[in-house]
Amino acid sequence: MQYRKLHDADFDAANAFLANHAATSMVLRGNLRTAGIERRRHPLSGTYFGEVSEAGHVSAIVSQFGNGNVFVQAGEKATIPHALTKAFRSEIPHPVAGIFGDADQAADMIDQLGLGDANFAINASDVLYALDLADLIVPVNVRADGFQMVDAEKLDRSTLLRWLRAYEIEALGAQDTPLLDSKIASRLVHALDARTMWGLIVDGKPVSLSGFNAQLPEMVQVGPVWTPVEQRSNGYARILVAKTLLAARSNGVKHAILSTDSEAAAKAYEALGFAKIGRYRLALLGCPVKIDGHLEPQLAF
Repeated sequence: MQYRKLHDADFDAANAFLANHAATSMVLRGNLRTAGIERRRHPLSGTYFGEVSEAGHVSAIVSQFGNGNVFVQAGEKATIPHALTKAFRSEIPHPVAGIFGDADQAADMIDQLGLGDANFAINASDVLYALDLADLIVPVNVRADGFQMVDAEKLDRSTLLRWLRAYEIEALGAQDTPLLDSKIASRLVHALDARTMWGLIVDGKPVSLSGFNAQLPEMVQVGPVWTPVEQRSNGYARILVAKTLLAARSNGVKHAILSTDSEAAAKAYEALGFAKIGRYRLALLGCPVKIDGHLEPQLAF
């Protein structure tokens, strides 16, 4: 086996491997499809490292993107090959901001990078859900005239920014700082350009937000989903998610996935037909950590 940085010539092998583990590889597959492997100037470009056989088949991937987030995929393995982690550490391009992937594999990568005692804003092993959109359970009132789904660009920008800030703080453990405002504004611009975020309007008032944080022709990953506290317990998020999935299904999408650690949200998703298929880890550090190629990690200032 080779453990090395991947190049454009490895694209098909990497994509084929990730497609076999679709539910835990959506961001990797989506970014790979959009930016390729060596388009360094693209905002979704990443640096990919892989376990590659002599025949050129890829069987594990560790990738880091420009925002510092690391995504892992080791297939059926419970852990990341140590030789792959070594190759990654030797050329890691950015301080690590977060680690994502299958819950056990991501936890193993945290340990291998020496981050077990690091300060995490959130380190959650969420329940991973999947749904064949042919089996979507549509709420009886989802097509009622009183519930209107609109592109997020039609919502007031200050409302969107406020909701997304609240989502980041509540769901992802973010600190409410000017840096967070900048991060949210950038993310919102991307979502609006990609048209991957929608709002639910009831009686002329926006009451809920939902989007796709990764999408492929055959599959979407649901998130973020946010309803302000004063509008909760009305079923608004469930109605909006159903509407977005109906629209995706009409465009040929066959499957949807999502993850959550909220019992209330889980009940809403299960009511739509989502079923548990595993666990997915979202681990975001309180601040990025610089990983030395050989020594213990040090904080990046």
